[in-house]
Amino acid sequence: MKKIALLRANPKDAGFLKILYSLAKEYKVDCYIWDRQGDYKSIEENANIEYKKCRIRAGFYRISTFLKLFLFESWLFLKLLVAKVDCIHAIDLDTGLVGLCAAKLRAKYFVYQCLDPYYAALPKNWPNFLARLAKKLENIVISHADIFIITDLLRMPQHEGSRPKQIIEIANVPYLDISQIRGSKVDGFVTGYIGSLIEGRNLTTIIEAIGEIKDQGVKLIIGGFGPLEEKIKEIARKYENISYTKWIPYTKVLEIENSFDIFIHITDKENEGQKWVSPNKLFESMAFSKPIIVGEGTLAAKRVASIGNGMAIQYGSMEELKKAILKFKNNPNIIQEMGEKGRKEFDNNWSPEVMESRLLEAYIKLIGK
Repeated sequence: MKKIALLRANPKDAGFLKILYSLAKEYKVDCYIWDRQGDYKSIEENANIEYKKCRIRAGFYRISTFLKLFLFESWLFLKLLVAKVDCIHAIDLDTGLVGLCAAKLRAKYFVYQCLDPYYAALPKNWPNFLARLAKKLENIVISHADIFIITDLLRMPQHEGSRPKQIIEIANVPYLDISQIRGSKVDGFVTGYIGSLIEGRNLTTIIEAIGEIKDQGVKLIIGGFGPLEEKIKEIARKYENISYTKWIPYTKVLEIENSFDIFIHITDKENEGQKWVSPNKLFESMAFSKPIIVGEGTLAAKRVASIGNGMAIQYGSMEELKKAILKFKNNPNIIQEMGEKGRKEFDNNWSPEVMESRLLEAYIKLIGK
């Protein structure tokens, strides 16, 4: 059985797990990950998966983290120079450049997967030249990869200037069998967001808006991981109808999401990194037959408009958000109708079986079995 080196600096996201467990069905997979907070736990034991962790501790979006990223990449490069693998699969630029260099030096196949373009995710207060440099470097990595994997083909404008040899679309769909997920019903009308706690996702507005409609039986479950963890936790404590959860394994995330009446994922159309994001929350809401509220003018809003499985509202508007939530709460027929539309779209076009088949077919053509 052939072996793949799967590289990820942020192994907590669902996109990494989906690719990992799909590849492990046909190949041995060595996961080279940065366990920067020392709390990473694998979901299940799998004979085809082996973890190799870099344990350098670091936070998010700090100068010190930038320096520690260099240490992680140095560790990764040295590991890859001696790794007994047939292909290197890097996710996002923080492992992509190192992965490409190691693959070229060792004449190995190289697959590059972009969950989110690095240049668009950098903090706005960082020097512009860093974003320009990151975009140029990412275009180089994309153009030299044997396969480029993108979450949504509609995102290609973000990669203007790149020339991929082969491109495949692997959306951020749940990789687990949703029918096997069991969640406990929470009293009241439950909304939620569990994911990346970063700027541009309307998180403070969501908390404050739902906090104001506590008396109408609305509850919020919010949490995840990222640079805003402490801030979000502190704000959430102010409201009795809001629960905060830290990062938990993906199966637990899905169990909690199964208790939602509606999903919320509102991103900022003025923030390029958030405008184009193809959120796993959109596909999770579809899989669970639940509507979703998204930010207007975004890629997610375009998807929702074409499917009819949710509403788009103005980013940052507390009044629009409260109005949208209460409209759902007071009209259960709308929830059912939109949920059914989302599930139909999911089954027809975005099922994990479709994504997995597409991924493995491309891999088998590239490196065989």
